[in-house]
Amino acid sequence: MKKKVGIFSFTCDEGCSILLVEIFNKKLVGWLEKMDIKYFLSIKEESEVKDFDVALVEGVINTEKELKEIKKIRENSKTLIAMGACAMTGQPSGQRNLFSADQLAEAKDTLNSFPFLPKALSIKEAVKVDDEIIGCPINEGKFIEVFEKWIG
Repeated sequence: MKKKVGIFSFTCDEGCSILLVEIFNKKLVGWLEKMDIKYFLSIKEESEVKDFDVALVEGVINTEKELKEIKKIRENSKTLIAMGACAMTGQPSGQRNLFSADQLAEAKDTLNSFPFLPKALSIKEAVKVDDEIIGCPINEGKFIEVFEKWIG
């Protein structure tokens, strides 16, 4: 049976998703025997977040809406993989977590104009993560190694 895969992007530059499209250009034909991409806004229209075998997630969780979305993805995924440095570390968006009181006061109006959480969260700070893929953007070889492990 084919694995149902979802690919999701939160606050980031989407560099991992762009590189992922390039990786798919090389590997997709062989992988299509093992998987069915059910969700990936970079290459297909939106579909329901439901019953994934593998979810690949890039980016940082910055808002309550994003936090609800990542929790829904986690609840609907057997395996969740954090993809890239943003997802793994919460940076660079998480730099605001390190602001001094003076810096926060200076940026208050800007920060308050967005529905930010009090702290930017890496994916693993928001939900349980089963595996990680390093890099910014992701390391192609590591992605292939990790992804093939989970799609069988």
